[in-house]
Amino acid sequence: MTFLVTAALAIALLVVLPVAAHLLRRGRAREREFPPAALVSPAPPVARQRSRIEDRSLLAARCLVLLGLAVLGAMPLVRCSRLSLSREGGASVALAIVLDDSASMRVAMDGGISRWSRATAAARALLRSCREGDAVAIVLAGQPARLALAATTDLSAARAALETVPVTDRPTDLANAVRLARSALAELPHVDQRVLLLSDLAGEDLPAGSPPPWVPLPELARPAADCGVVRADRRGSRVTAEVACSSREAAKERQLEVVTASTPLTGAGAEPAPSGVPLRPRTGTILGAAAVAEQAGTQTVVVDLSSPLAHLDARLTGSDAESHDDEAPVTPERAATAIGVLTDPTSATAVTGGPPILEQALDALETRAIVKPLTLLPDEAATLAGLSALILDDPSGIGPEAREALGSWLDRGGVALALLGSSIGRAALGATLAPFVTESTTWTETTATGIDPTTATFLGPEAGGLAELAPKGRVALAGSVPNGARLLARWDDGAPFLYERDLGRGLVVTAALPASPAQSDFALRPGFLALLAYVMDEAVRRRGERVTVAGNPWTFYGEGAVRVTPPTGAPFDVLPERDRVGGSRAIHVPSERGRYVVARGSEVEARIVTVAAEEITRPPRDPARLSAGLRAGGVMERVDISREAALMVLFFFAAELMIRAATRWRERKRSAAL
Repeated sequence: MTFLVTAALAIALLVVLPVAAHLLRRGRAREREFPPAALVSPAPPVARQRSRIEDRSLLAARCLVLLGLAVLGAMPLVRCSRLSLSREGGASVALAIVLDDSASMRVAMDGGISRWSRATAAARALLRSCREGDAVAIVLAGQPARLALAATTDLSAARAALETVPVTDRPTDLANAVRLARSALAELPHVDQRVLLLSDLAGEDLPAGSPPPWVPLPELARPAADCGVVRADRRGSRVTAEVACSSREAAKERQLEVVTASTPLTGAGAEPAPSGVPLRPRTGTILGAAAVAEQAGTQTVVVDLSSPLAHLDARLTGSDAESHDDEAPVTPERAATAIGVLTDPTSATAVTGGPPILEQALDALETRAIVKPLTLLPDEAATLAGLSALILDDPSGIGPEAREALGSWLDRGGVALALLGSSIGRAALGATLAPFVTESTTWTETTATGIDPTTATFLGPEAGGLAELAPKGRVALAGSVPNGARLLARWDDGAPFLYERDLGRGLVVTAALPASPAQSDFALRPGFLALLAYVMDEAVRRRGERVTVAGNPWTFYGEGAVRVTPPTGAPFDVLPERDRVGGSRAIHVPSERGRYVVARGSEVEARIVTVAAEEITRPPRDPARLSAGLRAGGVMERVDISREAALMVLFFFAAELMIRAATRWRERKRSAAL
């Protein structure tokens, strides 16, 4: 409070004047006839009662008048720092509110209020200052950036939309959110357009452009100590967890514990308990612990289990500014992405030795997928159920039982790649290469030197490295391409080299070269890694990755609704929609970390959603240190209740007049009665 405001309010001290006047008021004594008084000689009065306050209602009215005058005098000097819209010339404003609903906004600020609560409170205050004619749009900055409310002049709809927006565990996507906010305002006729950014700014650089983002709450960018469990995976009796900490202080004296889960995984992705071991003992039983290193950033913590139980959680001891990410479900071994590899080690091993070159290439991709070498193609679909992708290197043929199991697995969303080679001439009786080729084919000599990079654009820049492969031969695919197949690459002489086709919800990919370095340089080129990455991406997309970061979409191909049970809340159905090529798919974007259960018809699988490590390790940024194009700071608003204060003074003045009139009327009536 400033000196001027204090001086103006000091007028209220004058309230002592009417109080003193009432205390000093000499009231008129009531005269009563007393006959014996005539026998007593008269004497002048020596004392009168002066301390008793009379007419309390009149005194209260006069005091309130003085208090109202004090408030009225201080009003022009009082300001506050609440968020509001300043206007140029009184014109209407077009406003896009960018709310950061990412995981970092869950962090608690000073006083225990989260960044998200502070941001939404500011947005509500801003909407209260909007008036008729203003246009408001709401954009959410959690990945991917979304338009929660298109620009509208219906302010009640904007307020209702704001109340339905929750904070999520998504990563931050500020740059695209700002672009989306500007595009939401681009077509509006308002001259005064603004982009309000309510975020901790813990993201990539903001894009330049107009209007510049307005950052009115710099306190959201204050750093906070936080550690979280990003992901935890189980392999046998060992749990490997990824722990992220924002600072060394946040990791001080903390441990990672592996405990029995409060919400166990169910469905196809669940891991059954070992024989003779109870499925779940008392919830929260500690099965192992390990210390967390006192360092900032991401670290790996390994915990050895004391008991081979299923359905586990990994949690951090101690406390920090955000408790929501201190616990994460442990991914069971069966829920991890697995790739089956069927290859002949004698022909597919590199000259330098070690595992087959195909397995080395998959390890070089640095994914979390589990590579499972196979000696034979399984004859039962249940054996393939745990695989997301299958790669066959130089197969000689597939028997009837294995073809049936492979077809059933592909129908449910499996992805298979066949790298055909010279072994196709050694197929056993009854074995074929269906569904990869439709007709018998042969290994032949070739004059082609490599792949035409212009026909393999799906591989990106790595396709250029396939122009020189020095092949010793190739599989002739010209007459064996199935109907409906999509040609992905050609030899430099125009012959087909790589094609794919859909089979149920799955995908079949066929190549005309094996991975063996003795046959070509195909497996030694970066384009080979790009092909494997493409196959793995398709496997994740079609079958669904069992472990994803919040904000990454799940796509379900085929007809029928998909029922999703989130970690909290009731189950709901995701309905399929037609895509551009006439297919049917359902898409759901999980926004909360934890365990999910997904049911498609009779198929039930478990999925786990995690938090991105960057949401914990990436520090917030001070708006003052960002680009000069930002508009920082709130709006100091004058509190103008002069009209109300003046009306209040008039009311109390009128009340005083009425009280005085009523008092005089009562006195005249009493005198007349005497």
